[in-house]
Amino acid sequence: MRTGGILIAMVAVALSGCGGGSGDSGTGTAAGGAPAAAATTGSTGVVTGKLPPGAVEPADTQEEQAESPAATEASPEAGAEGPESSGELSGEDRTAAVATVSDYIRGLDRHDGVRVCALLAPGALDLRTLPRRRGGCSPSLRASIGTPASGGAPVWRKTTLVAVKPEDLGDGRARITATVTHHFSDRKYVSVEDDVIYLERLGGRWLLAKPSATLYRAVGYESPPLGAFTPPPGWS
Repeated sequence: MRTGGILIAMVAVALSGCGGGSGDSGTGTAAGGAPAAAATTGSTGVVTGKLPPGAVEPADTQEEQAESPAATEASPEAGAEGPESSGELSGEDRTAAVATVSDYIRGLDRHDGVRVCALLAPGALDLRTLPRRRGGCSPSLRASIGTPASGGAPVWRKTTLVAVKPEDLGDGRARITATVTHHFSDRKYVSVEDDVIYLERLGGRWLLAKPSATLYRAVGYESPPLGAFTPPPGWS
């Protein structure tokens, strides 16, 4: 059951090679060897994809954690909050906003710092939060993506976008709840997470108003900061 707009389900799903590097094809392998469908974005702004077989919330989180100590490593500590939605985005706004989110996830998957930085609003990313800094957004992000997590946690390898729910917050702002699967190295399961992504329309483009949890996963955070799930400062 999804609660608070955030669902985390850690599932034991056999992966082929446990993810890939920047040259990975973007599709995982589900239990039984069948490839899991990667999300695609159509001209109407609809993301089509599916979770790997068995990707459901554990019936007993404590029992699941006892079976695998890393079972809750992709769990955020706070749910989505902030401005109320006036309904779902529609038309060209929906198409463009969903395309931005798709490109953002794809850019992280490909370790493309230039692309990801181009999708962030000016000043959205505090470079001090990155584990490796190289003087600017693009080189710093490129150097940081794929950084091993501290404390021996599994290394992030890739993220697949499965589904999106775009909400109109008014005044050129939007919130997209994106269901994603994270693939980590040396683990035989994927984690399913609802990432909360805030966007704003600037200069006719939809840009991320702040980094989301997926970016922090990609740069080696064992758990994203709580601020990854809350609205940008000043939004109400």
